[in-house]
Amino acid sequence: MAAVPGAALPEEYVSDVYEMPEQVTLWQDAWRRVRRNKLALVGATIIGILVLVAIISVFWTPYPIWKQEVGPTYEGLSARHWLGLDAAGRDILSRIMGGALISLQVGVGTMLIVSLIGIAMGLLAGFYRGVVDSVISTLINIWYGIPDLLVVILLVLLFGRSLANIAFAIAVTRWMDMARLVRGQTFALREREFVEAARSTGTRNLAIIFRHIFPNALGPILVQATYAVPQAILFEAFLSYLGLGVPPPTPSWGAMAADGFHALELAPHIVLAPAIALSLTLMAFNFVGDGLRDALDPRMRR
Repeated sequence: MAAVPGAALPEEYVSDVYEMPEQVTLWQDAWRRVRRNKLALVGATIIGILVLVAIISVFWTPYPIWKQEVGPTYEGLSARHWLGLDAAGRDILSRIMGGALISLQVGVGTMLIVSLIGIAMGLLAGFYRGVVDSVISTLINIWYGIPDLLVVILLVLLFGRSLANIAFAIAVTRWMDMARLVRGQTFALREREFVEAARSTGTRNLAIIFRHIFPNALGPILVQATYAVPQAILFEAFLSYLGLGVPPPTPSWGAMAADGFHALELAPHIVLAPAIALSLTLMAFNFVGDGLRDALDPRMRR
């Protein structure tokens, strides 16, 4: 049917001809793309299971994690002991569950400390520039030149081998990456139109930083924070392997691998169980980090 000039089209016809596109926010679009990333979903599932196991280990494990001689030493996999027993006759499955809690506490604790230090340093350097930026940038470059393992060992020996001290010691060697990332984001955002508009209305600097710059830099910060967790877990496992991690009988995957290394040919399950648990955890966090990076990167938009 031909349209009459000047006459309004029927509502049904208009809806068929033109349909408003769906409006989505940055975070909605990121969530959709994360859901399409199968590796990120696998990693998130593994992390969810790890968190659940860590919570359960607080209230229940098949055997007490410290109890020795619950069976023959070096016993292999069996119906009573699914992952076997170690050199002291302790149930490896119970200790793997307890080690999951230790790894998460160190990983998340280190990530929080790294984020607090790195975000504060990066925001100050990127926003104020000048002398503040020069001092912070020089501090970052100097800190990069100091061997991180040496710093961690010294701090652990000085302050003790508690979980809090280990997390702090690792964070001291890892905050620079976060600071450099936030500094670069702040450099780019401080000249944007919405920041200039806020500045022209008399908004104070701290309000501009935390209301306008920090929320818009949150995407890359979340990605960097996700990568900080597996780095800390791996570092703690390495310290425990060297005998500088949490003191026994607290279970640690690195210490468990070190204990079983001398009997590798006789009972390889003692080393394989914590090694597989550590590998799956690191892989899961890296998958999630890669998924978040792809979802929050504007260059990946279609």
